[in-house]
Amino acid sequence: MTPLNHDDFQERSVWRNRHFLCLWGATAISQLGTQITFLGLPILAVTTLNATPLETSVLAMLGWVPMVVLGFVAGAIVDRSKRQPLLIWCDIARALILITIPVVYMSGWLSIWYLYVVVLLSGVFTTFFDTAYQAWVPTLVPPKQLVAANSGLEVAQSGTRIVGPSLAGALITLLTAPIAIILDALSYLISALFLFGIRHQEARSDITASKPQQPRSLGMEIKEGLTYFWRQPLLRSILGCTMLMSVGWALVEGILLFYIIRTLGLDAGLTGLIFSAGNVGLLIAATLTGRFVRHWGLGPTLSVALILHAVGILLMALAPLAPLPLIIAGYLVRALGVVAYNISQLTIRQSITPPSMLGRVTATARVIAWASIPSGLLIGGLLATSIGLQPTVWAGAMLSFLALLPLAFGGVWRVRSLPPLSTGELES
Repeated sequence: MTPLNHDDFQERSVWRNRHFLCLWGATAISQLGTQITFLGLPILAVTTLNATPLETSVLAMLGWVPMVVLGFVAGAIVDRSKRQPLLIWCDIARALILITIPVVYMSGWLSIWYLYVVVLLSGVFTTFFDTAYQAWVPTLVPPKQLVAANSGLEVAQSGTRIVGPSLAGALITLLTAPIAIILDALSYLISALFLFGIRHQEARSDITASKPQQPRSLGMEIKEGLTYFWRQPLLRSILGCTMLMSVGWALVEGILLFYIIRTLGLDAGLTGLIFSAGNVGLLIAATLTGRFVRHWGLGPTLSVALILHAVGILLMALAPLAPLPLIIAGYLVRALGVVAYNISQLTIRQSITPPSMLGRVTATARVIAWASIPSGLLIGGLLATSIGLQPTVWAGAMLSFLALLPLAFGGVWRVRSLPPLSTGELES
């Protein structure tokens, strides 16, 4: 096992990288604006359109559909394209889609069906955007800065989750939901300007360079991405962990509010405190994960993060013993683990995947992992109905601990340092 040298990770130098700073600014401002729509659309549906609980559930579910349905296609198209113009056009498209909401609202034609269309269309372009920017990061920063870059992007996302909901709520109260959504559209245009400011010379990923005379279909390229993914033992192991983690948390997530209010007897104000504490945990983990990787290595950090995730859910299951402190501790510990896990696994995936394959490999990981979440939510609801809320939380904790098995058998916990990309393997 090779120890990490201090020079292997340059935590601060990434903030001197102008290209990365532009990408960071673009993602931060668009994610902050997204908080407005995340809160504004359900409020608009309930208060203005008198939507039923089923209709609002469908509205939330449709946000998952584009990634699951189009993820593989998005990955192949990302690998065919220059990432910068693709990202810019995705931002512009999302801005144009959202700006129609206040226009349609003022015309009197707004309906729940129109909101469904908006969620689906914006989800399509978000699918392409998220796949493309994750695939672009390794070409904007050197390998030694990947951990710092991914940590920085997580800091932006975590920060917006902390300040975003309260800011969005204030703007919606002040301006009304349809007008506040204009600000989200504006955030996408500002994001596009940040991306336009990147002057990195980007060559189109030429995935058919070896046989330029033989045009290939999207299906062939998707199959190539799936094959590459499946032949990488580390990627397979991490995917197994992610799926078990996702399902384990999904069992709990769908019933968490019922558990907090009915089983633990906590009121709405304390519930807000619990979620705020978890969001602070996201920011702490995003800030400190790079240091953990520098001292321990990627594999050990990922393993500890997975344990924290499972322990967090375990503390939630034990919460009836001391409701408020244990549920806050559980939510906070789980948040720490999830962010550290995401940074570590993303860095490993980016490090062992050639740039020309990153779109498809990223899409494969996201589609398969995300496709398991709706089933977990459904199973959690069924379990809670049949065996009760607390036993369902225990089931989520146990399933999360089982996610350690793919790590152990796949050898991910031994991974210490980033590999040369040409080897396709991590040094352990």
